[in-house]
Amino acid sequence: MNNLTQLFSFLIGRLTAFASILILATATICGAEQPQSSNPAGIFQPHETQHGFAEFDSPPDFFEDSSSTTAATPYDEYSDSPNLPSSDHKPGGLFASLVFAESVEEDRTIRRGHILVPVNATNIFPPSAKSVHLVFAVHEHLAPFQVIGRLFPETVPDADANQWIDEDIADLALEDESGYLKFFAPKGTWQPGRYRVDVYVGYMVNTINKMGTMRFSIEQDSTPTVLKP
Repeated sequence: MNNLTQLFSFLIGRLTAFASILILATATICGAEQPQSSNPAGIFQPHETQHGFAEFDSPPDFFEDSSSTTAATPYDEYSDSPNLPSSDHKPGGLFASLVFAESVEEDRTIRRGHILVPVNATNIFPPSAKSVHLVFAVHEHLAPFQVIGRLFPETVPDADANQWIDEDIADLALEDESGYLKFFAPKGTWQPGRYRVDVYVGYMVNTINKMGTMRFSIEQDSTPTVLKP
């Protein structure tokens, strides 16, 4: 019995010593200073500007000439920036070809589709021409869209060169590879002079989706100059 009492007292003493060591270790860890978190250079914090450009507060102006001392071009004037390509040229990109013609005909394909081809391609028409066709072919596309054309009397006597006189729209589906725009004289007879067609792609007319321009002339000579398609 005496031995059991001694063993029990020994175990109680060991447990008490272990508990004291554990309490001291916990107090030491809790009292230690927490390390300060470091922010690697170049990583934005939530309160900072986050445009994706570490050295800019706003997206950079890629149209600005880095060697120029002038101010950046405002965003609402990008369409008129001299650093952009002029829209006064024959449309390219989506268009594989564009040509004026007296008429247009349909050429059926093996896939039971159709290709529109120009008839008597020319850029000179007589005043008696009933209409002027702008026939075009397009590259492969993954969505339907519209081709819009506006006719302007660019150098026609007694006509406002800035006011369009006719408009036509061609709807192209996914399978369409070609199409045409058809323009008529405003009063049934063409006035001699040069005419301009502004070509747009999309579903509205604005400076952003203007693809370029095409021109034809109305001359008194009744024999048009035939071009190869």
